[in-house]
Amino acid sequence: MARLEAGETAYQVALESMRTHGGYGYTKEFPVERFYRDAAALLAGDGSAGRLRLTVARAVLEGRPT
Repeated sequence: MARLEAGETAYQVALESMRTHGGYGYTKEFPVERFYRDAAALLAGDGSAGRLRLTVARAVLEGRPT
């Protein structure tokens, strides 16, 4: 659960930082662009976020600690 929450939080923080920086957030001159790209890869990479959600949901439904 913590891994899923950390990935989603990193994505939201990076997205807000991109919005704050405006057009400069999309240039490679600032590290914000890399942070956003890396955070998006955490969620989209090989469907890992979806798999984590399923794992957490199964554990909750079965009453197991996560």
